[in-house]
Amino acid sequence: MDERSGPVLALDLGATRVRAACVAGDGRLLSRFEAATPRELGPAAVVDAAVGLLESARDAVAARDRRAIRGVGIAAPGPLDPAAGRLIEPPNLGPAFRDVDLAGPVGTALGLPVRLERDTHVAALAEWEFGAARGCTDFVYMTVSTGVGGGIVSGGRLLGGPDGLAGELGHLVVDLDGPPCGCGGRGHLEAISSGVAIARAAAEAMAAGGAPGLGARATRAGGGTAALTARDVAEAEEAGDVDAARIMERARDAFAAACVSLVDILTPQAIVVGGGIARNQGDRWLDPARRLVAQTAFRVPRERVRIVAAALGDDVGLAGAVPLLRLATRTPEGR
Repeated sequence: MDERSGPVLALDLGATRVRAACVAGDGRLLSRFEAATPRELGPAAVVDAAVGLLESARDAVAARDRRAIRGVGIAAPGPLDPAAGRLIEPPNLGPAFRDVDLAGPVGTALGLPVRLERDTHVAALAEWEFGAARGCTDFVYMTVSTGVGGGIVSGGRLLGGPDGLAGELGHLVVDLDGPPCGCGGRGHLEAISSGVAIARAAAEAMAAGGAPGLGARATRAGGGTAALTARDVAEAEEAGDVDAARIMERARDAFAAACVSLVDILTPQAIVVGGGIARNQGDRWLDPARRLVAQTAFRVPRERVRIVAAALGDDVGLAGAVPLLRLATRTPEGR
């Protein structure tokens, strides 16, 4: 058996859930376990939970598969240091998670090599290996969900930059006078198009007294101006609410503007778009980007690029452990 085709253990660490699996070389999940992330108990508790879930995922597969496991791939929120295997300071995990060694304890507990990478990079690798970016050597992966993130593959290589932090596409500036971003900047894509931003825009509209339909919806939900989520705003748009439509249209327009910049600067073969908001909106989210790119991007790259929905679902961070562990030996042709 080619050692690169054997199963791997996968860990997907999120702010609310941590998932582990044993994944076959073709991306199939041979086992899968999930639990709440005990971040309120601190880094040591999260590391212990991760190890426990990985051990469960390992022990649930056949003995032959257990013997063939070749490593552990971890997807985690950034910023992180892939080379050192450490979480640097991921804001959605909390202030206690500063300079936390994650790969080291996992590798020691399981007796396996471990590779840690940012969750959006792992998702990009999964779509490259098994999903909508198969056959590409140059593409951009974007996820539009609670936040906005991404990853860039250029010339058949994941673009990490000198310190592994490259590809934070949610922090593209799309409006110089736009709302503040959680990072401290202003007018970033994430500050307009993310789930948090959409919900915040709805709350601000209700607080100003200019969105009676959203206000009535929030009242029915049993809360004040902070009661609505991005999903609620999208559903209100579907029901004909003009204020919700304005918020969602701005979010889609900001995303479209970012895509034009990405096409002109990176000239990719594809922009692959995942995440809950983009998935639920479908072509309603993607079509404005397709139109604006076709109208305003440079001719050669705009005629080549495809803007497509991601093919993999919520377990993309688990499937991506397979190409993550192959990364060191992947060729520019994508093999």
